[in-house]
Amino acid sequence: MTAVIPELRRRENNLDFLRLMGALAVIVGHAFVLVGRLGDVPRVLGVPIHQMGVCVFFVISGYLITKSWVRRPHLPSYLLARGLRIFPALGVVSLGTVLVLGTVLTSLPVERYLGEPGTWRYMLNVLLRPVFRLPGVFEDLPYPGSVNGSLWTLPAEFACYLLVPLLMVLPKAARVPATVILALGVAWYALEGTAPGIFWGTSALQSATPWVFFLGGMLCALLVPRDAFRLDLAFVLLVVSLVATALVPGQWRVVLWITLPYTILSFGLTATPFLRRSSRFGDVSYGLYIFAFPVQQVVIAHLGVLPLAANVGVVTGVTLVLAFASWHLVEAPAMTLKTRVEAWNDRRASRADAETVVTV
Repeated sequence: MTAVIPELRRRENNLDFLRLMGALAVIVGHAFVLVGRLGDVPRVLGVPIHQMGVCVFFVISGYLITKSWVRRPHLPSYLLARGLRIFPALGVVSLGTVLVLGTVLTSLPVERYLGEPGTWRYMLNVLLRPVFRLPGVFEDLPYPGSVNGSLWTLPAEFACYLLVPLLMVLPKAARVPATVILALGVAWYALEGTAPGIFWGTSALQSATPWVFFLGGMLCALLVPRDAFRLDLAFVLLVVSLVATALVPGQWRVVLWITLPYTILSFGLTATPFLRRSSRFGDVSYGLYIFAFPVQQVVIAHLGVLPLAANVGVVTGVTLVLAFASWHLVEAPAMTLKTRVEAWNDRRASRADAETVVTV
């Protein structure tokens, strides 16, 4: 779900593998949630496994996006890269859900379904305004009416993308203190806040926990040199996390906000021979994330409540096909457009510099 920069190229680290594991963790957690077995959701360090998957995404995103800005502090290029990573595939999954999944599965006559305002309101998802229902779709399932509940995190993440330039425009000496103060404020709101703060259809209170993980990734990018990410220290922090979350399970967020960013990035920035090649056939983690939820609902609607292994296997197999198609037909071509635009901007800047030299 994040940009890859030259110094962190694929096959030189395990970050793509971690993103895949994050997406699979979300699928496993939702396999319980969507059949009404909330109490049975597996936990990792005291966190429901699907929430842990989201935390992994936000930590990695905070690190890579900040590194990307440091490498190329150019706002138009930055916004173009973030937009092309998020919106093309989001547009495809949203429109496909309305026109294909909705027309096939709605309990309403197709003409009525297509004429319902709620049908086309679903396309607000393309503008990062979450809409989860389609008329007559999935209304009789154990988790009724929700077509793609995973999309709630995208506006939360895009808000973080907008935050990075605002913090990085500060003088270098102020960037880390400002990020720390902001992280502490957001953490306090996540723990003590009561007002949900609904903005553009998204709850700020619900978003606050992953926001702190994103800021933790940012701080690692700003403070920790590349060679200071060590697996032995990460292992120590992991043990501390296990002990602390076991002793004070109600405070798992406080513990993990401190320990998890460094732990995740230490493993992610390591190059394990097999794991570092996880994206050799394409970066499918984003596609897995945004396509899996509706696939899971379709499986439940047509095959019923399967055993967990069968459910996860069927859902993952179908979603992988969709994710590969999305990467090769939509996402990768979109990222190529970003590269072309950046190259054009670089050539234009070079010509402008040359003209300035001649003029002077």
